[in-house]
Amino acid sequence: MEKLDIRPIKTATDHAWAMEQIDALMLEDELSEEGVRDLEVLAILVEKYEMEQFPVQLPTPVEAIEFRIDQLGINRAQLAAIIEFPKSRVSEVLNGKRKPSLDMMRALHEKLGIPADVLLGKLEAKLPESCPSVDWKSFPILEMFKLGWLGSVKPKADEIETRVRNLMAAAQVSTPQFAGVRFRGAENKEPNPYSVNAWLMRAMGEAISCESENDFNTHDVGHDFRREIAKLSLYSDGPKRAFRKLNEAGITAVYVPFLKKTHIDGACFSLPSGKPAIAVSLRHHRLDNFWFTLLHECAHVERHLPDEGMIIDETEGSTGAFGNDPAMEDEANKLARSALVPDDIHDELSRVAENISKAKVQAYARKADVHEAIIAGQVRMMTGKYTHFSGLVGQGEVANGLGCVRQ
Repeated sequence: MEKLDIRPIKTATDHAWAMEQIDALMLEDELSEEGVRDLEVLAILVEKYEMEQFPVQLPTPVEAIEFRIDQLGINRAQLAAIIEFPKSRVSEVLNGKRKPSLDMMRALHEKLGIPADVLLGKLEAKLPESCPSVDWKSFPILEMFKLGWLGSVKPKADEIETRVRNLMAAAQVSTPQFAGVRFRGAENKEPNPYSVNAWLMRAMGEAISCESENDFNTHDVGHDFRREIAKLSLYSDGPKRAFRKLNEAGITAVYVPFLKKTHIDGACFSLPSGKPAIAVSLRHHRLDNFWFTLLHECAHVERHLPDEGMIIDETEGSTGAFGNDPAMEDEANKLARSALVPDDIHDELSRVAENISKAKVQAYARKADVHEAIIAGQVRMMTGKYTHFSGLVGQGEVANGLGCVRQ
């Protein structure tokens, strides 16, 4: 047999030619090694073409369930008893009023043998394993829905797992309890694990979707880099500029609206690619808090993230609500503060903080080359007088600086 000119199959004519060659090869009494290779390649090309031109149409879940009912000779009431679901729920599914939940799909797959890919409507798809330890209804569903995290229609009770799993898929995690969160259980500050994990999954998903394409090098994001970030506070769109500068350094930065009972101001974590990401919540929505939180996370990225993998911060205490290592948090606080206000200026400021005027705060801001909100925030921290200079700390201004609406 002469050497075949094997080529990609793009048309019906190509397909017919390939089938003729396969038939001819199959009729050979004994194939050479080259003939065997030709046969294998032609078979692969034909299969690829046929799958593209004539895709297999899976039956709908309802069609598959009805077919299995007919095979078994049972009625809907008996089906409900077998899979241990209410008859009303089964009727709603079979009448097309609602889709089967993941729990119902698992029951149909395990007890009736209906293929998972048919139930999911996707070839070779597999049902996710159940998580018996997870109470899906304990997620802050209403908050998440209002923020647009769960789709445009509020999920029914049996749809919650599916919606949360969509969040998990975006975050590329297989379990909702992936964060390894350490809860200190501080008085009046005990975070809700479900709320915390929901926020973290959203943050991870957002960061993955806009991950920096630039290379990251820990040595490039030290004090000088943080100081350059701090100086961007002088611009009205400083927060957006800061996010852009972080991106240029290979650090993805995102804003994720806070959830109640999380106490999260910011976090940093490693993405699946290994690159770092920072997320801020604007829980307090003040410029002084934003810049301190951002620089605090920047310090973590340089010094601590490689060992920790994920760090969650509530910036009001030495370790916050998450029981982080006090020494680690103290170092991040000092590095953030040093980037915002150089040490010599900070020392001078601490000596006059008790009786400082608004004009002096603004003068120190010019001296430190940062926004006045940062100096006002430092003075409030030094004196413990958190109502002073309320007009200087940039209340409600961060979202505008990021070019977004605070949700």
